[in-house]
Amino acid sequence: MPRESKKSQASRAAEGKPKSVEQLVLDQMVGKYDLVPLASVWALELRRREENRHLSQPEILDLALRDILTGQIAPEEIRKRADEITAQTFAALQAGGKAGKDEKERR
Repeated sequence: MPRESKKSQASRAAEGKPKSVEQLVLDQMVGKYDLVPLASVWALELRRREENRHLSQPEILDLALRDILTGQIAPEEIRKRADEITAQTFAALQAGGKAGKDEKERR
């Protein structure tokens, strides 16, 4: 029986474990710097979802990066929806700010 090299043993052991976000970014060959704006826009979308409300901002950003790097969401899809996502988030922030101002004025 031929012996496996340490490198092939390590890669075989790593196949079962999910990679860290840091390793996924390092493994990315093209477009590393495009990840930042994509991840921030996708994080806005994830934050609005009910199942992610309990997560902190770093956890949301980690989830966004993982989604992009593992191919669960295509960068093209995020780019297509970027204007819609940011507009909805901005509108929600403005509505929240106006409600707060109105409440202060009534007091």
